[in-house]
Amino acid sequence: MLAAIACPAMAQELDRATPLLETPEEYEAKAVQLGRISAYLGTDVRLEYDSNIYALPSNEIDDERLTISPWLNLKLSDDKFQLAAQARGVVRRYFKNETENSEGLNTSLGGVFRVSGSDSISANVGWTRLVEERGVPESLVGVGTSPRRYDQWQGDLGYTHSGARFTIGLKGSALKNNALAPVDAERDFNQYSGSARLGYRVSGMMNVFGEGFIAVRDFRLAVDASGVNRNSKTYGARAGVSFEPGGLIRGEAAVGVFRFNPEDARFDSRTGLSVSAGLVYTPSPRWAFTLDGFRGDVATVRNGAQARTDTRFRAGVQNEVYHNLRWQASVIYRRSNFIGTAQHERTIAGVAEIEYLVNRNMSFALTGRIASRESTRAFDDFDRRIVGAEIRLQY
Repeated sequence: MLAAIACPAMAQELDRATPLLETPEEYEAKAVQLGRISAYLGTDVRLEYDSNIYALPSNEIDDERLTISPWLNLKLSDDKFQLAAQARGVVRRYFKNETENSEGLNTSLGGVFRVSGSDSISANVGWTRLVEERGVPESLVGVGTSPRRYDQWQGDLGYTHSGARFTIGLKGSALKNNALAPVDAERDFNQYSGSARLGYRVSGMMNVFGEGFIAVRDFRLAVDASGVNRNSKTYGARAGVSFEPGGLIRGEAAVGVFRFNPEDARFDSRTGLSVSAGLVYTPSPRWAFTLDGFRGDVATVRNGAQARTDTRFRAGVQNEVYHNLRWQASVIYRRSNFIGTAQHERTIAGVAEIEYLVNRNMSFALTGRIASRESTRAFDDFDRRIVGAEIRLQY
């Protein structure tokens, strides 16, 4: 959980994957000790060329941009608890199209308290100034108009019991999504989620589990621009397998069903396939293979759509060529189906980078990203290529 806190919540699908290979000791950043607190700080500076900054189907507009992303991580641990806080900013400046300039920020605080050897309580809170990425489903379309901006507040509270054979997990979370522009008020909503899990340890590193979940969405406006009440309840159940850290495989995967119940009486409830996966396979210290997946109901305000189901998969590889030279690559598949219409869209993308570690405080990277979307909706198709060079500083 603490590792997840350290990652920027505003990271987009086309960003690089979180590095999984262990960094050699001579290239590992040394913490700045502030009493019992370990502080890590740094800045990423990236210069990129984007072939289609507005994700247009034709007459693409290209540009260069400079992205500066300072970050700070704080960690405090004891025999009884672990506490982590992080903050990351993302400042983008375009060379020619200044309306695309943006500033984003993510902050979070989270921790785990061990009540006993088998029981623990976790909690997280966070705030994000999120800048909408061009090309994601239902994103703003138009030249010369700045991307949407959101304020997101989120928090969760969980309890875990790990016995000799059985594990129990309970979790509740809340999310408040607020679009800053008044014209986007129909996108404002609160979401409340809960889950309960029962697991059984099959072997030392493998568990099987079953879980139930529920999510309630409450939109600020009674109806959206098309006159639809977007409030809903989604619940379901999944069964899966999880692998504890320490073996060749770690992570978990689960499959089940969800039931979507819209509050608008004109729409029918429906049942769909629910998938959740996050697996890492490390056959050797220098190789890591990843698979992340999701299928389920997501929020939508698309005109004419009763609901939206997303399917997302990302398969990746990471490799250490030499002790200070590493690369990674990922293939991404995304499909969005807009229920109640004939509209759907499919995006296939690729991400690759090579990184050279100069010392424990500096590294250089070359990055490349491509994406292609096909849509049944007019003007939603696009092709995009982004290449860049980056310097990463950490202390």
